[in-house]
Amino acid sequence: MDGIIMVSIRRAAENDLTAVARLSEIWTSENITHGLGANNEELLRGYIGEYFWVAELDSEIVGYITGTVHESDGLAVIEKGEQYLEIDEVYVLPEYRSMKLGHLLVDTILQTSEENGITRSVVYSASKQWQQIVGFYEKHGFKMWFVQMYR
Repeated sequence: MDGIIMVSIRRAAENDLTAVARLSEIWTSENITHGLGANNEELLRGYIGEYFWVAELDSEIVGYITGTVHESDGLAVIEKGEQYLEIDEVYVLPEYRSMKLGHLLVDTILQTSEENGITRSVVYSASKQWQQIVGFYEKHGFKMWFVQMYR
């Protein structure tokens, strides 16, 4: 089986926190997201559950996604009282992005929320590569809600 890369998208576990915290540090050092600070293991521990997934390649964690479920207070796009998933973070190491692992992570977390009866979701990004991020999420059915800019 030489040359075959084994990819796994699986729920994150306690023993993944060190690796995910390291990925968060790498993401911060890339300087591609406004105001991003690295997550530590303690903060990440709070995400363990149905909405924390990792991408693993040959036993190495190379990406992750976290999300949280909220109840709408009456957002412009989600009715009051309706539950929705907020995708909090998605990160894949640069050398693996062409493998579409980010798409697999997003598909997995959205499928999980739908299996739990949550059909609405939102995502916010402070990426400096916003054009690419918009295109990425549009492929998953997301639409633009608002734009905020600075000068």
